[in-house]
Amino acid sequence: MIEHLLMDPAKVLREIKRILKPNGQLILTTPNVSRLENVARMLSGTNIYDPYSGYGPYGQHNREYNKHELNLLLNYVGFNLQVMFSADVHDNNAAQFFDLTILQDELNYRQYDLGQYIFLSATNEGVDRGKKPAWLYRSYLSDEVDDA
Repeated sequence: MIEHLLMDPAKVLREIKRILKPNGQLILTTPNVSRLENVARMLSGTNIYDPYSGYGPYGQHNREYNKHELNLLLNYVGFNLQVMFSADVHDNNAAQFFDLTILQDELNYRQYDLGQYIFLSATNEGVDRGKKPAWLYRSYLSDEVDDA
């Protein structure tokens, strides 16, 4: 669901945190923007973003995340990450966009970051920093955004 949000993922995660029991567990899956197919698409010059949908803005992925970003966001709003990994759940079509064998060494180094989906578990036991993280938000008033 996080990939379909239009404006404020921190607010949604804060609401989930609020209704979870203390030390409650968040289970989240979302498409991985850093999946191997997207790497191949970018290298071939093909756009990685969803086409416009006849169902409007909720019929597409408005923002996909990578593992690093999800870790930052969850930590920022007060979740403690327990487990996170990426994995493929269907056939990988990366090779139809780019010959990735020429990048094999680099891809082997990042192999655990390139799965199609991110799966994670986090507990509701951290401290919420309160504002919006500047790396994810722009065009907000300065007192709403945390530059730290």
